[in-house]
This record gives sequence, C-alpha cells and structure tokens, in this order.
Amino acid sequence: MRLTLQRIVLAWIGFFLIPVLYAQNNPQISVEELTYDFGTIYEADGLASHVFQVKNTGQAPLVITRVTASCGCTQPQWSKEPIAPGKSGQLKITFDPKGRPGPFYKTVSIYSNGKKGSYNLAVKGTVKPKTLQPVFNYPYSIGELKLHTKTILYSTIRPDEKLEERIHILNDSQKALTIQLGKLPSFFSVEADPDVIQPGEMGTLTIVLDAAAVKRKGRVAVSLPVTVSSSDLKESQGQIQIAANIIDNFNKLTAAEKALAPVAHLSGTLLEFGQLPTKGGIIPLIGGKATISFDITNTGKSPLNIYSVTSDDERLDISGGRRELKPGATATFKVSIRPKDVKTKLESLINVVCDDPNGPVRLIKVTAYK
Repeated sequence: MRLTLQRIVLAWIGFFLIPVLYAQNNPQISVEELTYDFGTIYEADGLASHVFQVKNTGQAPLVITRVTASCGCTQPQWSKEPIAPGKSGQLKITFDPKGRPGPFYKTVSIYSNGKKGSYNLAVKGTVKPKTLQPVFNYPYSIGELKLHTKTILYSTIRPDEKLEERIHILNDSQKALTIQLGKLPSFFSVEADPDVIQPGEMGTLTIVLDAAAVKRKGRVAVSLPVTVSSSDLKESQGQIQIAANIIDNFNKLTAAEKALAPVAHLSGTLLEFGQLPTKGGIIPLIGGKATISFDITNTGKSPLNIYSVTSDDERLDISGGRRELKPGATATFKVSIRPKDVKTKLESLINVVCDDPNGPVRLIKVTAYK
C-alpha cells in the first residue's frame, strides 16, 4: 500500500514537472514594449519606422517563421537567422502615412517556434495631412517663361497694411532662363525666386505692396517690366499689370459715426455704348469720341471724398466730376471711347474709390462693340 502511494506521488510530480522542464528547454519570445507610439507624424515626411527588439528568453534557438500586419500600409522586416538563447533580433515596422490622415492603430503578429499561435505587437500615432498644393495652369508666357497669370489685383488695402501676392512660373524650355525685373514705385518690392530657373523648374514672382508708403488713397495701377533671357542671349520682354484700391481704415468707426458718414449713390453701374458709330448715330461723336455720363451723389450727412475714378483700360477716357461733394451734391463724370480703338468688343470696369464706409469701392461696367 505504501509503495503504491509513492508511485502515485511520483506520477503526479512527473505530470507537472516534465512540462516545466520541457518549457525551460524551449525557445521563448519576449518583447519589452508591446506598443510603440509614433506620436504625431507628418504625411509629407513619408515613411515612419520603428525597430522592436525581440529577445529569446528560452534555452533553444528562436526562429521567427513569419510576421503579418493588419494593414498593407504597415510593412514588417525581421531577422531571418535563428536567435540564440539570451540574444535579441530586430523586427522593423514601417508605416506609410500617405493618404491616411488622423489617428491610426496597426497590429503586427509574430509567428515563431517560441509560442503557440502568435505574439502580437502594435504601432500607433496620428498623421497630420500634408497641405494640398494647388495645381496651376500656365496660359501666359514671356518668351519661354510660362506664368499662371500676368495680372495682380490686391482689391482693397488699408493704409496700415502690407500685402503679398505671387505669380507662379514655369520654365517649359530645355535651357536655363534668367529673369530680370524692372523698377516699380518705392512702395512695391519684387523678387524672382529663383532668378535663374532651370529647365522644368517651377518658381515664383513675389510682389509686396506697402500701403503705408503710398501718400494718397485711391486706385494705384502700374506695370512691372519683365525681361527673360537664355544662354543664347535671346531676350523676351513682357509686362505684369498690378493694381490696388487703397481705402480708409473704417474699423474704428462707431455706429454713431457711421450714421453720420457720407454715402455715395451712383446713377448706374452699367454703361452700355452699344454699337459704336463712325459718323452720326444715336450716340453722337464729339472730337471722334462717343461719350456717356454717370453721376455720383452724396446722400449722406458729411462731405464725400472721391479719391479716384479710373479704369485700367486705356481705351476709356474719364473726365469731369469733383473730388469732394457736400451732402446732397452731385458730380457728373464723362466716359469717352474712340470707336477706332475698339476692334470687336469692349468690356471694361471703372473703379470708384471714396470714403463711404459702407462701400469704399464701386464698380461700373462699360460695354461696347463694333
């Protein structure tokens, strides 16, 4: 009976001890960090990688048979050679953030002879999307230099402001092009970047207007001469048209002050010459010009200052009017066109700049045809 009990005890010891001894003689996979946090990464920076240290804490060589990722955007690379007991191998995880803005959490499963099933790791973080770059067309050119526009319009700018505008350029030729920018009034600064543009390269022309340096209000319109030359010394010249309406700063006006402000009332915002005559017709020719008038009336409670009444179209001749109107007063402006200057059709704008806080810039459209 006693012998039988000893055998039972030894059997139970063997039942529990043999697996333990067997496990101690097997490879064991271990990784200290189970999840790696990339933090914030930028889509524009491209691939992001981290290396996990995979350690064999067992007594036999550890062999990683395969590694799988939960997403095709996550690519694993690992040590193919057996990892000796007590040693470590590397598992590199590379995440591709392209087209994946926002938070991410990706898992990786390691299959080996050191664990039944898989040993799971993870990488996480947040992808900050890259700024979308506008796609430009380049319909304009100066020689072999392509430009996305040849006109800069600052619209309205206050005397205490400094505004920057850019023209995107492209060298679509097979040779380097040198860009030379002409002079502008001192309140403008201009820069070509680069000033020597290589074949296929893109660049910018940057134009800055410092309204504080302009000594008057109203419309400012200038032309920037541009010279483009290449290694064969061939030069091409062109111009960029620049315009801005410099207005008062009305931000500090109170509601009571606005109620007492001047108000500019235009008799119309469309001047239709119709078909331009050569001799006679409904619109008489005076001095070889066809003329239409429009009025500006101050319907406000304080004097109205008219800073400028102009058009960037040199075919329009604007005359008459007054620069200061008392409340209730009216000024008449004349717009003239020489029919010989209009080849087929004319569509232009007149800019009226004044100190009406509710409408400092008014536009009048002018049309005519042959």
